Amino acid sequence: MAEEIERGWDDGRLRAERLAMLQGHLRELGIGAMFLYGVNLRYALNLRIPGANVFVPAQGQPTAFVRNRDIPWVSEHVPAQRLLYEGTSMWDPHGTVALDAFGNGIRDLMVECGVGGEPLAVDAIETAAVLALIRAGIVVVDATAAIERARTVKTPDEIEVYRSIGAMEASSVNAFRAAIRPGVKESELAGVLSLAWHGVGGEEATHVELCSGPRMNPWQRWPGERRLEAGEMVGVDFHGIGPCGLRGDISRTFLVGDAPTTEQRDLYRRAYDYMAATIDGMRGGRSFAEVWETRPRASEALERGMLPYPVFHCIGMTPAGYPGLDRDRPAPSAVLQPNQVFAVECYFGEAGSPLAVKLEDQVRITDGAAEILGRDIPFDDALL
Repeated sequence: MAEEIERGWDDGRLRAERLAMLQGHLRELGIGAMFLYGVNLRYALNLRIPGANVFVPAQGQPTAFVRNRDIPWVSEHVPAQRLLYEGTSMWDPHGTVALDAFGNGIRDLMVECGVGGEPLAVDAIETAAVLALIRAGIVVVDATAAIERARTVKTPDEIEVYRSIGAMEASSVNAFRAAIRPGVKESELAGVLSLAWHGVGGEEATHVELCSGPRMNPWQRWPGERRLEAGEMVGVDFHGIGPCGLRGDISRTFLVGDAPTTEQRDLYRRAYDYMAATIDGMRGGRSFAEVWETRPRASEALERGMLPYPVFHCIGMTPAGYPGLDRDRPAPSAVLQPNQVFAVECYFGEAGSPLAVKLEDQVRITDGAAEILGRDIPFDDALL
């Protein structure tokens, strides 16, 4: 029987708050409307509609562009719908008439919504459709800036979703940990974790990096058919889509067995303390530059091994987003804001060593100490 995870958010309120965030940034940037697809549609509507688009004006309600067969279901959630141009139409390179009908229709919809003549932001639509919008006299701009600004600070309901995601991850990692034993394959462990995620209501296990023993350093990322051996370690980096399209991102390392070496325990403890110290420095109002300058330091060899990994990165509807703090580029000219959610990374593995430890936690920024979203996700007590 699947474990029941507490639900502390309201879907309708979450949708309204997301829409308000998006529209506020549209007005701030002087953009009249957006035409969105995929994950950005889901953010705007809090609804998953395969193959659809959504028109979001700077003020007023969005309009979903859907296939005919989806209208009965979508109409229960979105009051305004229009048909997509299907078949030999807007996606047909020879369907110029239908393409122009699409472009003119969006122009007329913008006038209807009171934003005629203003720019239209788009994300992922066909080049032919973009050209049709331009032929209709619409100024087309990139939607990324408005979307990233809106998504970086989570709504109160989204924070509640993340608390539930943390509980879902804890249950899934416990199932993964219970399956660790000598002789089990990496691919089998990945399957256990994915199945456990679905068992607690996870929508999709999108990304399962899993390495054991010598494959952990350098980190080989994807699980193979190698069988675990007693006394070595196994690490996992897991991304799963949870409620409302939000993604989790955590990493853990565990011992195969219960008799760690002194070297394994030392490396694990140093990685654990390093991540904790990084999180301790992440407080609302601090600049990214200040966090970078005051971050904990590891040995030169360990710092080199961490170069491919950010100090932390924003998470939400996508596995990474703006802003983040990377090791190989300047810190962004921004400050940490309450209710941003970040994944804090730590990979400790010296070149030439057979050992590595990978840890990662999700945190919510506050005006004080950051809240760890998933405090019950286990670490390995034998290694600590």
